Amino acid sequence: MNITASFHGILADWIGTRSANFNLPPNATYADLMMAIRRRYAQNMPDQLWDERKNTFKKQVIISGRGTISNLINDTLKDNDNVEFLLMIAGG
Repeated sequence: MNITASFHGILADWIGTRSANFNLPPNATYADLMMAIRRRYAQNMPDQLWDERKNTFKKQVIISGRGTISNLINDTLKDNDNVEFLLMIAGG
């Protein structure tokens, strides 16, 4: 199944792209998508972005799919989903 990952703000700068397509197996989860992102862009990710122990983005990265924010990395994706990744930044 085809999944599009969109990266916003400084997160896109760190990863090196604003959008990327991933071909994942049927019934893939958000966790599967995050691991695919990690495999493709590991060399670009700073330590403050990825939690090696949990194999996921650190909690300051917000994941939004189908118009809702998801913290459930085991939720199943659907073909042609667009999953957005945003970095929470404090300040103003």
